[in-house]
Amino acid sequence: MKNPLSLPILTKSIHGFIYSMFWVFVPIFLVEQGFSGVEIGLFIGLANLMAVITIFPAGLANDRMHSKRIIFIALLVSIIYYAGLLNTTNTLLLAGAFIFGGLGKNLFNVSVDSLAYRIIDRKQSSRQLGKYLGYVVLIETIGYMLGGSLINHLGFKNTIIVIIVLLIGAMFISRLLPMTHTFKFKLLKYKEDIFRKEVLLFMLVVFLFTLHFGAEKTSYSLFLHTRFNLNLEQTGLFIGTSIIFLALSSLFFGHKVQRGFNPRKVFYIGLFISGIGHALLSLQTNVWLGLVIRCIHEFGDGAMMFSIYYGIVSIFDVDRIGGNASVISLTQIIGASTGAFIFGPVGAQYGYHIPLFASGISTVLAACLLFFIDRKIKRTT
Repeated sequence: MKNPLSLPILTKSIHGFIYSMFWVFVPIFLVEQGFSGVEIGLFIGLANLMAVITIFPAGLANDRMHSKRIIFIALLVSIIYYAGLLNTTNTLLLAGAFIFGGLGKNLFNVSVDSLAYRIIDRKQSSRQLGKYLGYVVLIETIGYMLGGSLINHLGFKNTIIVIIVLLIGAMFISRLLPMTHTFKFKLLKYKEDIFRKEVLLFMLVVFLFTLHFGAEKTSYSLFLHTRFNLNLEQTGLFIGTSIIFLALSSLFFGHKVQRGFNPRKVFYIGLFISGIGHALLSLQTNVWLGLVIRCIHEFGDGAMMFSIYYGIVSIFDVDRIGGNASVISLTQIIGASTGAFIFGPVGAQYGYHIPLFASGISTVLAACLLFFIDRKIKRTT
């Protein structure tokens, strides 16, 4: 059977490749352009703020408009961002470019996921979602591995030109995406969807799980540099190699659930493996053992990412899935941001291994919390 998600996978893969191979190097690019740390923080902060502000409106828009059209607009907005990086060093203009960058990235991700949720074959949903996540992450992994090398050989400006060409290609592909049905609902319907026990529990676990993303953003690369003495290219290879197991995990559990494996168990497996792997990595002094443990952690992350996508498809009405899914995405952003605010200062003060260990333990505790609350809900219902 042909996978209806083939074109969304291709479009999202191009976008993910661009993001993974370039975003981590944006601060270095800005330093070369002569911007201060305060200005760099402002630029990146504006991009992240746009994600928080626009994510729910973007979800509602995907319920009311055809997602393929919004995807086209999002890619065009992203081109404006990269054109700004390429052509201006004016602080105000570049701040505007980063606003476009945050808007374009968020609008694209919400829209392509909304389209995927709508066109997926419900009878094959777990297998198709596993492929959707797995294939995209594999392409993103190539981006992590090639990013530093590509910039070293082509330079930042030529790399940005390549990115713009890739985005134009993605715009053409987006025109081939299927049209989706549109619906209009009052906001009260979304409130009724969200304020259910199983959905609130789902959101709580997603929030606790994504706290460790904040620890990774603030401390992971610095931990690799200080503990294992890895340079930029080696860091990219370490990260990219381990992320392969996130992709393999999504493919594996998508197949297992399709064959009858209990999706609830995938949630528990993901949380425990992710948390234990994160905590154990912080204790390592040997880079090769550290890589093995990191691969185990990413396998747990893959199980969790599959669970989140599968959970969205399973618990929400497809007619309002754009707006409802955006609430789950907002929960992930808030979780990662909270983790960054907590663990950033902790890492700088006490060592970059502490955030990894602490967030790993909190993820394991989230699994325990899920288990006890889940059992209580079952007893009462």
